[in-house]
Amino acid sequence: MNRRDFLRSSLIVPIAGLPGAALAVGERRRPGRVFVPGYEPGLAWANGLPLLQHPVLARALLGKSPVTGPARLLTRVSPTGDLLQAVFPVQGHDVKISPDGRVGVYCGFEAGDHVAFDPETLDLLAIAPSLDIGWRGGGHAAFAADGHVLLSERAPRAALNGDAPAVRYGRVSIRDPRTLAIVDSYSSFGIDPHDLCFLEGGRELAVANYGSLPRDGQSGLGVPRHVVEACVAVIDVASGRLLEKFGGASAHAELRHLAAGGNRISAIQALLGDEAALMSALADEAVVHPKDITAEDGVHYLPVPPLLFARGEPPVVMGRDAERKMRHGLSIVFDPVHRQFIATFPSSHAVFAFDAGDGRVVGGGDTRRHGLNHPSGIALLEDGRHYVVTGYMEGLHVYELGSHRLVPEAVSYPVFFGHSHIAVG
Repeated sequence: MNRRDFLRSSLIVPIAGLPGAALAVGERRRPGRVFVPGYEPGLAWANGLPLLQHPVLARALLGKSPVTGPARLLTRVSPTGDLLQAVFPVQGHDVKISPDGRVGVYCGFEAGDHVAFDPETLDLLAIAPSLDIGWRGGGHAAFAADGHVLLSERAPRAALNGDAPAVRYGRVSIRDPRTLAIVDSYSSFGIDPHDLCFLEGGRELAVANYGSLPRDGQSGLGVPRHVVEACVAVIDVASGRLLEKFGGASAHAELRHLAAGGNRISAIQALLGDEAALMSALADEAVVHPKDITAEDGVHYLPVPPLLFARGEPPVVMGRDAERKMRHGLSIVFDPVHRQFIATFPSSHAVFAFDAGDGRVVGGGDTRRHGLNHPSGIALLEDGRHYVVTGYMEGLHVYELGSHRLVPEAVSYPVFFGHSHIAVG
């Protein structure tokens, strides 16, 4: 065993029972592996060293001493529960793995760079900037059928000051996944694009655009947000042509994340307020609330439900009966077998499943009853029968699709150091 293997093995924590498929001899892809970003690697230590000084785990930081610029952890959890971890020089948000399992993309968010890595070794493959000076990564990506990866990109932030909203529209970049070289780009048809996903068939792309801008004469975002044209844009992948544009339902709510199934798109709204707004929203709840570790200081997530869109139909407000528990809608997936959207709400410690037809709540609830706080990441496992949910700082739980029953033998508590989304691949 060489030094690198020894240092890696010393960080392995067993997690029993995570469902996963067997690996065929010579097969590159490793089904069932869960990839979890880590926002706060400065809180982590390994082998007696601060993580950012570790010679193996922080090898991608390019020998910088002291470390300057962004740094984010990435944790890979295997189906047997083994962990592999590495730090990357990126202000990463979401991670995506190519369908063949040969390359991963760690998407930059509100900063200049994106990163490509080897999912097998977690070695750095490439680092590349956003589209131009002042442009920022939008935080999400999607792999196209032709092998390219599409990333959301945000225009330089500035108030409109009388200009038309289109001057602040972001773009979708089309890149080679291993080098992140830009092949092409087209408009996102909205301000500050974030999440994106392909619609059924892969010929159309849905993009969630926050819509948040500074107010005229200001440079920073306020609370509540000044939202201009928060929307989901449906784009023809081949031409970049806008096919449909769905607007939000609340004047100050951002449209951040989405999932698609059949002819329907579920888009999660996020509504921010100050302390007085939160106190008003929760005034009749006789419960002691812990600090919301997923929110920035001075900013609070208020209840707001997701929306359900379909062409030619009016938008549907989802889960009205549980709206009070829908604070900080975050990750969302579509279960094609049971035709349900499943979403996490970390500020209210909840996961809800929604019927894709009428938007009503059909499963889920408070995950604290299972010992999982701030559920954040969610992904379907490749066995087609389970999904995995991860807590913001720690914890990995597996649930059955359809019944939403917890799989007790798959409960484990690796520490991730803060995240929003996860990927399986």
